[in-house]
Amino acid sequence: MDLDFLGAVVFRWMHILAAITAVGGAIFMRVALLPAAAWLPEKERERLAEEVRSQWAKWVMAAIAFLLISGFYNFLRYQFSYHLPAAYQMLFGIKFLLALAVFFLASVLSGRSESTEFFRRDARQWLTLNVVLAVTLVCISGVMRNMDHGTAKENKPVQPAQSAHATELESGRAT
Repeated sequence: MDLDFLGAVVFRWMHILAAITAVGGAIFMRVALLPAAAWLPEKERERLAEEVRSQWAKWVMAAIAFLLISGFYNFLRYQFSYHLPAAYQMLFGIKFLLALAVFFLASVLSGRSESTEFFRRDARQWLTLNVVLAVTLVCISGVMRNMDHGTAKENKPVQPAQSAHATELESGRAT
C-alpha cells in the first residue's frame, strides 16, 4: 500500500473522529445535559458538572491535539501538492481562527482554573457560542473539501486511485 495514501487516510480519520468527538460532545452538553440537569438541586448540579468536567477535559485536550496535528498535516499536504487558490487559503485562515476560538472555549469550559470560572458560570451561553462556531467550521470544511484545489504541482504524488502502471500507460512509457 502506498504510504502517502495510508498517511492521508489515517490523518483524515484522525481529523474527522476528533471533530466528531469535540463537536458532538459540545452539542450533547448544550441540548441534552444542561437542560436535563436543570431540575437538579444546586449542590447536585454542581457535583454533576464537576464529574462531567473531569471526564470530558481529557477528551477535549486529546481532540484539540489531534485536530491541530491532522489539520496541519492535511493543509501542508495540499499546500505541497497544489497551487492552492486564494479562496482556499482564505477559508483555511478563517477556519483556523475560528478553530482557535472553539479550542479556547472548549478548554475553559472543561477546565478548572479559577481565572476562567467566568465562562463556566454561564456555560449555556458559552456552549451555545461554541456549538455555533464548531458547526460553522464543519460547514467551511465541507466547502473546502469540495472546492477546486487549483492545479497540481510538478512534485505532486500519484493519486492513490491511480497506479504507477496506469500512469505509465497514459504517458506512453509502459512496455
